[in-house]
Amino acid sequence: MEPTTLLNADYLDIIFDNRNKTYGGYELRRNYDNRMKRAGTFVLAGVSALFCFSFIDLNRAHSVARFISDKPIVLSEVHTILPPAPPAPPNTLPPSPPPTANSRILTPPKIVDNVLPTENTMTPVADLHNVQPGLSNTTGDSTGLSSVPTTEAGTGSGVISSSSGNKNAAVRWVEQMPEFVGNMGDYLGKHLHYPDPAREAGIQGQVLIEFVVNEDGAVTNAKVVRSIGGGCDEEALHIVSGMPKWKPGKQNGMPVKVLFTLPIKFVLN
Repeated sequence: MEPTTLLNADYLDIIFDNRNKTYGGYELRRNYDNRMKRAGTFVLAGVSALFCFSFIDLNRAHSVARFISDKPIVLSEVHTILPPAPPAPPNTLPPSPPPTANSRILTPPKIVDNVLPTENTMTPVADLHNVQPGLSNTTGDSTGLSSVPTTEAGTGSGVISSSSGNKNAAVRWVEQMPEFVGNMGDYLGKHLHYPDPAREAGIQGQVLIEFVVNEDGAVTNAKVVRSIGGGCDEEALHIVSGMPKWKPGKQNGMPVKVLFTLPIKFVLN
């Protein structure tokens, strides 16, 4: 744009200089004020028209048809027919009460002064001092431990023994079971070695070893009860046979031989 023309040009001419003014953007911006004026005029005219029409009475007088009769209309009395009343219910007597049951006079109990005799009366609490319960009233030593006469006492020793009669036989259960001195898991983890044949064959499982804990706690007569093969049986038997002495089991406070079963697991990592 030439410098002389630039002074008289507005911002639209400067913006759209050397551009396509027929595309639409130039026209929209150039005639924007005129369009807004026309729109405002139309809106103002519409509002004014609505305001004016609100004062116009649109109600028109409608013709009303009227019925004119030469004769006077006389209202006559209308008689309505009522339905007949329902018949009265017959006189009925109230139901009689049910018959009463048979009854007898109960004789009240008599309260007497005399106490009925009893064969055995309950021993008072005051008489139970230094006395033990028994089947009969007897006289004995107040410091004794039994109310049974010595003639009726048993002849046993009071010590429980096995029914087989063999004092050297090992038993399965006793009052105080044998105990391993130390930690069984640590002992097996330290001394147990996985056999190479079992490792190569992928053999794993649980071997049951049965053995006897003697009166002195020594482990004897170890044998395999459940086998998995692959050298695991021999390894488990070797570990159990080389165990240190256990805490022996006791029956009636006396050490006895106890039959014990120990599971040893072989698991591949």
